[in-house]
Amino acid sequence: MLLQNAGIQNKRLLGIDLFRGIAAFGVVVIHGLGEIPRDEEALALSNFFVIFCVPFFLITSFYFSSNLLLSKNTKAYLNNRTKRIIFPYLAWTIIYLLARFIGSLIGNQESFHRLVADPINIIFFGASGVQLYFLPMLLCGSLAVILTTKILKNIQNYFLLIFCFLLSIYIFDLMSTTGNDFVLGKGIAFKQIIDTSSFTNLWLFQFMRLILVILSWSIKCIPYIIFSIIINKHQSQKILYKYMLVDPKNLSIKLLLWLFVPLFIGLILLSKIHLLYLLLPYMLFIYAILISRLISQNTLISSIANKLGYFSFGIYLSHALITAGFLPIMVKLYPKIWAFELSPLTLIIFSMIIFFISLIITHLISLNKTAARFLLAI
Repeated sequence: MLLQNAGIQNKRLLGIDLFRGIAAFGVVVIHGLGEIPRDEEALALSNFFVIFCVPFFLITSFYFSSNLLLSKNTKAYLNNRTKRIIFPYLAWTIIYLLARFIGSLIGNQESFHRLVADPINIIFFGASGVQLYFLPMLLCGSLAVILTTKILKNIQNYFLLIFCFLLSIYIFDLMSTTGNDFVLGKGIAFKQIIDTSSFTNLWLFQFMRLILVILSWSIKCIPYIIFSIIINKHQSQKILYKYMLVDPKNLSIKLLLWLFVPLFIGLILLSKIHLLYLLLPYMLFIYAILISRLISQNTLISSIANKLGYFSFGIYLSHALITAGFLPIMVKLYPKIWAFELSPLTLIIFSMIIFFISLIITHLISLNKTAARFLLAI
């Protein structure tokens, strides 16, 4: 990842690369062991990653896509986003549909029949894989970036921008807490409107369903877009660049970036203050930028961060396939696993296994240019 700064050479944002890898691991923690029960501490770990992972991926994507939009014309921007989102989405949808079909031949046919009975959910909402909804949501957000950037790019008043940012968070949180957010699996949003409306025409229902999901995804993406626009402002870039380039030999700065900030994040989680929970992914994004310089001083950590950033998208997309094969093996070896609650340590160990298998598969895919282009958008 690169930081754009006026008049200064691009610098690799290894902190963002590292955190993308952590977010990919977090998605494995969330989904990786299916519906096996988890104890209270394991649930807390999963909930942290729910707060962090997808928001961090969205912030990262919109940060660089809004920057791309400012440096390219709208047509070139749309062409770039289409290739990087639609091609992988179609390819992985087919892969997961085939996997679900094969699974239905030896297992639960009813689940597959319910899936294919709702083609709109498959085509538009990523129902063939539990994590694929992210790609059409990202495409929706990428379109929203165009309008939002045109409206806000010339606003220099930071107080007004921050007000718009906080207002957009409030609107999204209101939608979410009232049960109108996108419902994964069912492929609906604004459930109350859907439940209270009588649609005699199936096509009208599907049209309204699509519009409401797009609206829900747009409301969810706009806070991340506005935040990205604020961070991309020249003054913001100057401040971030200044503090990213602090002398790594300075012990007090090292302690601030490596120790006190993580402790502060831990205090946020312990505080259970809802607004701080909502702001946590944004703080972690800034933190990821600030530690990029320190990471670059260590060759090993730099290499790991670079690879994790490069492969994180593929890990995110492929891990559910690994889980589908890994979970039956676990149940076969430990038939009583459903009677136990997973501890954080057990959850992390099994998630690491799935994570590294997904990493290896992603690496193998990347070795073939055609496969990498369609499956990983690289």
